[in-house]
Amino acid sequence: MNNNKLLPALLVLVSGFALSHSHAGAQTLQEAVEQAVRTNPEVLATTHNREAADQGLKGAQAGYWPRLDLDAAIGRERRDDAETRLLGVSQTTFTHRTTSVTLSQMLFDGFGVKSEVARQKARIDSSANAVATTSEDVALRVVGAYLEVLRRQETTAAAEDNIEAHRRIYEQIRLRSERGVGRRADLYQAETRLALAQDNLRSEQSSLKDAEIAYARLVGGPPGALVKPVAPERDIPPSAQLAVDAALAYHPALAGAEADVEQARAQYDVAKSALWPRLDLELSTLNDREGILGPTNDRRVMLRLRYNIFQGGADKARIGETHAQVREAEETRNRTRRQIEESESLAFNAYLTARDRVVVLKQYVDSSAATREAYSLQFGIGQRSLLDLLNAENEYYNARTDYIGGQYAQAASAYRVFAGMGQLLDALRVAMPAEAVAIHSARVP
Repeated sequence: MNNNKLLPALLVLVSGFALSHSHAGAQTLQEAVEQAVRTNPEVLATTHNREAADQGLKGAQAGYWPRLDLDAAIGRERRDDAETRLLGVSQTTFTHRTTSVTLSQMLFDGFGVKSEVARQKARIDSSANAVATTSEDVALRVVGAYLEVLRRQETTAAAEDNIEAHRRIYEQIRLRSERGVGRRADLYQAETRLALAQDNLRSEQSSLKDAEIAYARLVGGPPGALVKPVAPERDIPPSAQLAVDAALAYHPALAGAEADVEQARAQYDVAKSALWPRLDLELSTLNDREGILGPTNDRRVMLRLRYNIFQGGADKARIGETHAQVREAEETRNRTRRQIEESESLAFNAYLTARDRVVVLKQYVDSSAATREAYSLQFGIGQRSLLDLLNAENEYYNARTDYIGGQYAQAASAYRVFAGMGQLLDALRVAMPAEAVAIHSARVP
């Protein structure tokens, strides 16, 4: 093959491999959130709590099933009673063996088991919504950390460009000073601004490192080549009231608070069951070998009624306690509702403000860029002072960093609106953990 054709072909292969390798190492916002939801300890703790609630329901449902008890004992017994004396033996010592088996079935317990099953179902709903709430919260923090890393990367690049601009000005002034056509004070001024630019870069690099550390804590690994996301702003409700209505309808925190109310009400019913009698059907067998009159074998089928008449007012106190807990849960739900309304209203307002600011900041950066270019030309022909030029460079740098910050503030506020509605994972196309599925769809109208 001709060498002139071989070299371009190799370059295409190498560049293609580099591009594919770079794309493979990139991490999107969706992937970062998926990784965090799957591995973050806060989310995992709530999933284990949901698993515990599932087992609690099974334990409560066991109250409907029969109960089988085995009681066996063996030991030495010494007897001196009327029975032994009738046999002409004043006292005797022998080995006593006894075995009993009892099968009991609860027929009525004042709806205690039924109420406990209802409580455990509400507990499952509460824990499932806690999984969803925590997942949404972690996802929002990951979004913030992800955007902060990208923002700091861009502001760091802007700081590097700012240093290069000040370095060029400094070299220009230094050459003038060495040729005797520039003032020494101008050189000092250029050195001062160059040092300030270097300090700005160091500050940005430190902030970038802090952002990467925060990202790693949330996601579970350092950021790679992050891909700048596009916030789904077109799906944001057109008004704050519609956003609040959606939040009240779908936010898992409010659904969880409603489930807590149901759990407290069921606990109140459990406490009231103590005021009712308990009725059990019992089947039992007793085998007693005691060595005097021979073995005893009893079989029994009995209906056993138990009714506590008095135990110091403990049942009444427990009912009063659980009733107060119901009121507490209701007020907690009302507080959660207000917090969600406030949070979503603030998020929507922050989004509108950030969106409007970006337009102004774009004009600011364009105007400062034009001013910078014009001052540079005018400085070259002596119509502008060095201080004017340096101030224009600094103004452009500030405008650029403000515009970068404004863009990411707009994106972050858009994601915050979705989080306030409890729909951030849906907006990011990330699946909720399986444990976030509740038994009932406890939504407050």
